[in-house]
Amino acid sequence: MNPPVQRPYGTPLPLEDDEFVLRDLVRMVRQQLGWVIGITAAVAAAATLYAYSMPAIYSADALLQVQASNPDSAPLARASQMMGGDKPLPTETEIEIIRSRSVLEPVVNAFRLNVSVAPVTMPFIGNLVRRFATTGEPAPAWFGLKRYAWGDEQIDVELLGVPPALEDVPLTLRVLEDGAFALFDPNGVQLLTGRAGATVDDGPLQIRVGKLAARPGTEFTVTRANQLAAIEKLGKSLLVLEQGKQTGVVQISMESSDRVAAMQIANAVAQSYVRQNLERHQEETARTLDFVNAEVPRVRADLEKAEDALAALQERQAAVRPASEAQSYLQGRLEIDRQIAMLTLQRTQLLQRFMPEHPDVQTIDAQLGQLRAMQQKLEARFRDMPASEKLAVRMERDVKIAQEIYISLQNKAQELMINRAGMVGNVHILDEALTPSSPVKPKRALIIAAGLILGFVLAVLTVFMRRAVFGRMREIEEIEHRLALPMFGEIPFSPAQSRLADCSRLEAREPPKLPMTVELAGAEHVPVTPERAEEWLPAAARPVLAESHPHDEAIEALCGICTQLQFTLKQMGHRVVATVGATSGVGKSFVAVNLATLLAKSNRRVLLIDADLRRQRLSGYFNRAAGMGLSELLGGRLDANQAVVPTGVPDLWLVPAGNFGATPAELLLNTRLRQALESYACTYDLVIIDTPPVLDHNDAMLVAALAGATVMVLRAGVHTEQQIVAAVKRLKRAGGNVVGGILNTVSRNGGHQPADSMDDVVTRTTGQAA
Repeated sequence: MNPPVQRPYGTPLPLEDDEFVLRDLVRMVRQQLGWVIGITAAVAAAATLYAYSMPAIYSADALLQVQASNPDSAPLARASQMMGGDKPLPTETEIEIIRSRSVLEPVVNAFRLNVSVAPVTMPFIGNLVRRFATTGEPAPAWFGLKRYAWGDEQIDVELLGVPPALEDVPLTLRVLEDGAFALFDPNGVQLLTGRAGATVDDGPLQIRVGKLAARPGTEFTVTRANQLAAIEKLGKSLLVLEQGKQTGVVQISMESSDRVAAMQIANAVAQSYVRQNLERHQEETARTLDFVNAEVPRVRADLEKAEDALAALQERQAAVRPASEAQSYLQGRLEIDRQIAMLTLQRTQLLQRFMPEHPDVQTIDAQLGQLRAMQQKLEARFRDMPASEKLAVRMERDVKIAQEIYISLQNKAQELMINRAGMVGNVHILDEALTPSSPVKPKRALIIAAGLILGFVLAVLTVFMRRAVFGRMREIEEIEHRLALPMFGEIPFSPAQSRLADCSRLEAREPPKLPMTVELAGAEHVPVTPERAEEWLPAAARPVLAESHPHDEAIEALCGICTQLQFTLKQMGHRVVATVGATSGVGKSFVAVNLATLLAKSNRRVLLIDADLRRQRLSGYFNRAAGMGLSELLGGRLDANQAVVPTGVPDLWLVPAGNFGATPAELLLNTRLRQALESYACTYDLVIIDTPPVLDHNDAMLVAALAGATVMVLRAGVHTEQQIVAAVKRLKRAGGNVVGGILNTVSRNGGHQPADSMDDVVTRTTGQAA
């Protein structure tokens, strides 16, 4: 097994190892729990509002039974049975018939579904306000807007006829005084006026309003839909399905916001279909009866003619009867001719509804072909008989065939008349639709549950996108795992330090009294000129937390970091360590000062150097004036010992930033800094250098190149992965030795404290970020 490859410090995790595991997701959700809860709650609230704002939809169901046609009254079914097959129930055909215009149009006309009337409501709040209206009287107008309907208005348009140009065009009906109204087109042109209860007929325009209860000035939108469009709309709102497979039971479902209307329309569609089915069968029976009645006179005439011819022959031949073979031929031929006659009748009836290529017509044609083949065989035997017998048989056959056909037609006519009188069709209503008690839509619980799930998913995606876009590092484990940067520990946010910073801001700073002198360490008294008086003002006092609150949680964490740092430096043999930060406002000065104080209290001689030549921050922690220091040392005005000043903490000394006005990078480039650090490393047990932000200036890289070790101070939730990687790369390119990092200002709940981008702003909000 190959050992794992150790990645260099500050290198991001390779793509092939950058797996999005459940633990990372849980960590991100926990870190940004506020975002997750907020987004989830917002989406769930929107889903709840949507669920309760949607109108309730009710469904009413009617059940129909479709039976197979009676084979005794339907030649089509009889022909199928003669072929030995069972015809399936015509359920699919009947379902399409239910959706046809012939069934739905009477329902559209009966319920006036081609006329829609809707009150004009205030946008956004109109429908909500109408829910709180008092039943029994129209609600008063809000905000003086009389044209809007505010609740409980009632109108019933019993008749509306418009020319084709105004079909599907919304017209405005405005209520006038004393039950009168006026109708306007979309351009505001008045079309007609009328009164409730009276029919108004103005040429192509007709309207009748049966009931009108609304405030004068209230407006309604009235639309006369195209008849075909209204029928199609009703068809789309109907759900017609067969219950089971080949059961013949059809369910008609109607959905509407009006529970009573849903029940009535479902029943009306079922009754219209049953009525249409009965009329269709009655029409078919009537056509067959007409055909049979028309054939009876012709068949009677043929029968009389055949009987007369047979009687004349019997008189000439002295009533000689045919032989036994002739009788056998006669009986067989009669039966075949009878069947051919009945099939021919059935074929004629089918051709009234179907084309010759229809399967049922083809079935009868095949049967006729078989019977005619049998007929030809009998005819072949008949040719060998004597001429006298053949003539007698032929004439007797014609008489019997005519009698059979005539009797059959008479029976068929009587049967059809009886069937037409008592016909009920092959469709029956099993269950009529009843008024539904509860809505089927919307399913509010399901919508709200879906909103919760969707909200949580969106929240997690938002958290993931924030992490992908902003990439704020908040935990030590995340930094060590993704960047391979060893961490000495984390420092929790200190409320005590924040209070100390607040108190220090309230202290007034008095201007210096001139003339004055400032005593430099190891040097003579230096006079201060009025032009440089501000340079010597006391810095903003920031009490050292390790001195004022030695048992604070942040100081306890720093003690553990001190132990690890000393152990690391001892192994490496370094005494000079630089504290750096990728950006400003991360609290590196706070860490450097308190770290130096704790090390000094452990009986070590510690020197703290303020290498941030642009801001001069460390003097304020020890209540010292912003006098000469590192700038003057690098400029040659002071030597190494003269730049060191006491801090008031035993075994802790300070090199202030100084006030030299040259460019800091130019000062740090000369050899005096290296010489001074070598001298300090021989004098003190540990030298801690506070530097400017790495990504803001080059000063930190120049100092890190001379320090034996570099510690990067990070702030929870402030740095992106790219910032940390860029800072480490810049330090390494400059020759710095990054031995680890410290995560500052970690919240107790796993989050982080907000920070501004500038140290001085952060100091005003929380002293720990200084």
